[in-house]
Parts: sequence; structure tokens; C-alpha cells
Amino acid sequence: MKRYDKTVLLLLLVVFGVGIFLTARNAMSTYVTFAEAQATDRAVQVKGLAVEGTVEELGSEKYAFKMEDNNGDIVRVVASGEIPDNLLEAESIVVKGKYQNNEFIAQNILVKCPSKYEAEEHPDDIKKE
Repeated sequence: MKRYDKTVLLLLLVVFGVGIFLTARNAMSTYVTFAEAQATDRAVQVKGLAVEGTVEELGSEKYAFKMEDNNGDIVRVVASGEIPDNLLEAESIVVKGKYQNNEFIAQNILVKCPSKYEAEEHPDDIKKE
């Protein structure tokens, strides 16, 4: 193998390694509070609940709502797209984005709903064999 080929191969390996590292770092990011999100310029994930009665449409394909994080801080979240149907009934909400101008600008919203497959009560009439 020529020296030029080895240099190009090494450069490609370094580029792919850095790409994999950055992707893994973003994928494994943990949840932070709104206070921690305000202190950084990176995109972060905040977990919490939507506050009842705060959802508002800001025009076509944009909406806002207030969200309470796990520390009890309430912040206005602005997002693009359609309002999720189950936003207020969710067990928890995870918003990924950045804090800007006293509000959280969400790039992605994950709504975790209660499982409809969990039994409310265990029936006594089921016999174990």
C-alpha cells in the first residue's frame, strides 16, 4: 500500500471514529432540569409533565405549553408540528432542545402514555394450574 493510501485510510478512520463518538454522546445524554438546560448552549433532554390548560397554538404548525420538570420548575416550551393528542394525559414528557430567551425551544417531543394493556385489577376468578 502506498503512503498516500495509508494516510487517506487513517484520515477516514479518524473521521468515522469522531462521528460515532458524537452520535453516541448525544444518544446517551441523560435528563437535566430546566435550570441545568439554561446553563448550557447544547441541546439537552428535560423530563416532566405538561401543565393543564397551558397549551396554545401559535399559528400553523407551531404551539407552546408550560411544562413542569422533575424539580418543580415550570417553563414555557415552544415546538413545531402538530400538538400531540395525548400531551396532557401523558405519564411523562421528554423534550429535547435548547433554552433560549426564557423559554425552551423543543426540537423533539416524546410523550410517554400509560399502558392500555395493564390490568386495572387482577381478577380473582382466574385459577392457577
